[in-house]
Amino acid sequence: MVPAYYINLDRARERRDFMERQAERLGLRLSRFSALSAEDVDETRFTALAGLWERPMTRVEVAVLLSHASLWQKVADDDAPLAIFEDDAVLSPRLPEFLREPLPAYDLINLEYFARRKFFRRYASDGRMSDIARDKAGAAAYLLSPDGARKALAAIENHAAPADAFLYASGRLEMTQVEPALAVQAEVLSAKGIDPGVATVTQIHEPRGRLAPTSDNWVYGWRRTLTQLRLVPLHVGRGTFYEFREPRVDLSEFAPDQSSS
Repeated sequence: MVPAYYINLDRARERRDFMERQAERLGLRLSRFSALSAEDVDETRFTALAGLWERPMTRVEVAVLLSHASLWQKVADDDAPLAIFEDDAVLSPRLPEFLREPLPAYDLINLEYFARRKFFRRYASDGRMSDIARDKAGAAAYLLSPDGARKALAAIENHAAPADAFLYASGRLEMTQVEPALAVQAEVLSAKGIDPGVATVTQIHEPRGRLAPTSDNWVYGWRRTLTQLRLVPLHVGRGTFYEFREPRVDLSEFAPDQSSS
C-alpha cells in the first residue's frame, strides 16, 4: 500500500483527532506530519519566497507550502510515492483500496474534489482516471511520485506560490484525476450543506488586502497576465481537445453517516 501522511499543526488537536478517527474507521495507516506554522518561517526564507507569485504571499501561505515541500523531499529521498493530505480532507471509503492498487505513471494523481472546473484532456480517460491539462485549486489530497517530487523541489526556489497554485502551475507536472474523487475538503462539503464533521476554518484563512496599483507591484500584474495568456490555447481547444468541467464525485460517500464515527 502507498504510504499516506496528513499535514497537521501541533495546536490543531481537533483536526488531528478527526484524521485519526477517519484512519481507524477506514483501516488506513495514516501518519502525521507536524506542519510548520507562520512563526516557524524565518524572515530570510519568507523574504526569498513570498514575492515570487502573482501577488505577495502571506507568511501562512509560505508555511503551508514548506510543509508540503517537506513531504515532497521525503518522496524524493525515499524514491517512493506518497499520498499527502491536509487535515481537513474528508476521505472516501474507497481510498484504502485505491492505495493498494498498482499506480499509473504520473507525476501527480489528484484525489480531491474541490468544486471548481478544470481542463481535462478530452480523450484521455479510462473511466477511473482522467488526464488533466490544467488544474486550478486544492492541495488537500494528492499522490506524488518521486519524479513529480523532484520536479516540484527543483522549481520551488524560483517559482514559489501557494501550495495548490504551485503544484498545478501550467506544464510543471504530468497529472491525472481520480474519478469519482476520493476526498473532499471540509469547507467544500459545508458549502454544499453536508456536515463534514470538523470545523472548516483553517490557518490558511488569513485576511489579505487588495494589492495597491503601485510601480512596486507591476511585476505581480505581469505574472497574472502571463498566467491568463497560457490559458488561451486551452480555452480555444474546448470541445475539441479539452473538457472544462468539475471532476466527478459521489457526495453521498461523504455524508455524516460516512465521515464521522
